[in-house]
Amino acid sequence: MHEAGRIADRIREALPRIRRGTLRFWGVWFGRPYDNVHSLVGCESKEDILRMHFNEDETLDVWVPNGLVLEGSTFQICDAERVRWEWFAYGRPKIATNRFFKDFVKTGETVVASTNVNWYTPDLRTDRSLPAVEILGIEIKNR
Repeated sequence: MHEAGRIADRIREALPRIRRGTLRFWGVWFGRPYDNVHSLVGCESKEDILRMHFNEDETLDVWVPNGLVLEGSTFQICDAERVRWEWFAYGRPKIATNRFFKDFVKTGETVVASTNVNWYTPDLRTDRSLPAVEILGIEIKNR
């Protein structure tokens, strides 16, 4: 079994306990820090690719994932060859023209990021010393 399969098995076992949160890829936030909340709802693997499904029909594909940290409120995939986050523009119909991505590819000592986002210029400055994928837990408190 590939590492992606082992990671998928561990995620599925922990799925009910994985905290929802905001996403970060090699230090690049999806949206503003802690400004959005995503819930992991499913996971599978095919060969060296891990695919995670989130509550708003988003997908996160991770090629050759390595080093899952799944303890308490921590969810990290320490390293990967490539990470691709896809989502539908929020508040718009879920059709192909409203499907966007952020793609991160490790090349030597750097991570090159690209996107098809067309309504602002995202900050895609990566930091290779940070985990490839993080779900940073958010606690919603009742008021």
